[in-house]
Amino acid sequence: MTTEHVPMDRLLAWSGDDPVVRAEASPTTDLPAIGLQQGGRRALAFLRPTHTHGVSLMLRGDDDLLHDLVGSAPFGTWLARARAKGADGVTLPRSVEGLGGLLPRVHGRWEFMSTTQEPPLVPLTGAVELDEDRREEVQTLLDEHNPGTDGQPFARPGQRWVGVRDDAGTLLAVGCCEPEASGAPVLSGITVVPAARGLGLGRGITAELTRRAVAHHGWCTLGMYSHNDRARGVYRSLGYVVHAEWSSGRLG
Repeated sequence: MTTEHVPMDRLLAWSGDDPVVRAEASPTTDLPAIGLQQGGRRALAFLRPTHTHGVSLMLRGDDDLLHDLVGSAPFGTWLARARAKGADGVTLPRSVEGLGGLLPRVHGRWEFMSTTQEPPLVPLTGAVELDEDRREEVQTLLDEHNPGTDGQPFARPGQRWVGVRDDAGTLLAVGCCEPEASGAPVLSGITVVPAARGLGLGRGITAELTRRAVAHHGWCTLGMYSHNDRARGVYRSLGYVVHAEWSSGRLG
């Protein structure tokens, strides 16, 4: 069993069409991934460029093989190259978050989800498409009611923001779908003001954004912090499946 260096444009096939790799690995990254295979088991590490958290490492695969991979001499050389490319964060499977001292302190635990199914249409009274002229209004809502979100209103091309207004025109809820660095459609910034929670607005916005993404791209993805049980229930009810449970933080 020996390590392999896999060009990023071949990694998806090498991984067995893993949806995590499809969503998180950019085919244009110039540092090949590194991996091990044994029978039908795999372990791999690759650079993960993101819009909001810079460049990090992501490790994925069989727990035992991940230990073998990280303990190998070629991985040390590969890790030095990754650092030279600017990698300063790491995301590990939660089951091995202590792996090799790569993650000395966990900053966040989260889950990767995706769906290939268009959810049923959810009635959404007051729904509006938000354009770049509404950037400040959306940002104010996020700052007040969801300051930890990765949503960045109109910071990049390709974002689609949807909102809900009441009869007076006040913005009650927002959400976004945009291309991830890999090109995968990802949801972010889904936020409902406290006074409007329980009315199904978050569910309606999620359904609308997901329907459009699946229709145009064949799937939709999202990441959610693991403590948010209510959101997980909403996403699962709309057809999302959890593919991975992660621990992330600064690279040790």
